Amino acid sequence: MGSEPTSARDILGANAIAIQEESPWPRPSIPDSGTSASQSRSIVQKNKRRAEDASQASSFLWPTPAIPIESAQEAGALGFMAKFLVQTTLPHREQPGTQYIRKDGNLTLLISDVGGAGLPYGSYPRLILIWMTTEAVRTASRELELGSSLSRFMAQLGLQATGGHWGTISRFRDQMQRLVGSAISTRWADNAGGEELSSGENLLLADRFCLWWTPQSLPKEAPAKSSVVLSVNFFEQLVAAPVPLDLRAVRAIKRSPLALDLYAWATRRMSYLSRPTLISWESLRRSFGAGYADTPQGRSCFRAKAIEAFRRVVTVYPELKIESQENCLLLRPSGPHIPKVLR
Repeated sequence: MGSEPTSARDILGANAIAIQEESPWPRPSIPDSGTSASQSRSIVQKNKRRAEDASQASSFLWPTPAIPIESAQEAGALGFMAKFLVQTTLPHREQPGTQYIRKDGNLTLLISDVGGAGLPYGSYPRLILIWMTTEAVRTASRELELGSSLSRFMAQLGLQATGGHWGTISRFRDQMQRLVGSAISTRWADNAGGEELSSGENLLLADRFCLWWTPQSLPKEAPAKSSVVLSVNFFEQLVAAPVPLDLRAVRAIKRSPLALDLYAWATRRMSYLSRPTLISWESLRRSFGAGYADTPQGRSCFRAKAIEAFRRVVTVYPELKIESQENCLLLRPSGPHIPKVLR
């Protein structure tokens, strides 16, 4: 892992890599006023077929990758995310109540608010968890130092500190408190030879935490450093076969919780995929689509958002071979984003 600390700035960076937003879809022709109705219908049908052909060829094709060819390890950008948080993960938007449940196959993830601050959601807690996993793997220690204040920690993350009720300071502080006040329960169900098995673990994220908060300025005498002491069980889950990530990719897509989820999921899935595999959009929605209703409109909205997120993922992970189909996603064996020799 190297002896140098992994700065949170390495995860987020002060300047995110620009994501190209031009649509890869064929631009439809617009008939002029002199075009007949039959000609207009013919043009529309041709454009529709052209778009469908482009979709089948590659729904996620981008002109150029956003990350240099240099490997993550060579660039000092090798990070990690806990495997159990890759299979199914945090909500994207604020959730009512004190519990949040997601399922992925035989795995059920339950996140509970035990600190009273609410459930964590959005990009901030995902980025913090990537940093926590990376630091736990690097230091092999449960105690993680965040710096002398959370405002300085935000600066390390490349987040501009802005005040006010809707500023980044208030939102980051809120999400940090939600995260360290959470407990995670995992359940696995299996059926072998007619015998049903149910197993699981209850994980408190942090045993202790000390978060110095100085929105305006630091006191003349700097306080003790902010730190989080992970619980034994949570620490063991973080370091047990964590999923390697390229922190440059994380920087580039850091503003999209869904893109962060799908990047980590695709990275793990491609590490062992040996043949073309179809994954239904409904399966992905159950794992990553919190907030999207189980209705035709909700499922259609999730599919559109997931396709948009995958386009961002392919920008930072150009080796990824995926195709969008009407009811499912086709995965083809691809080169892993982090070569196994580097893990």
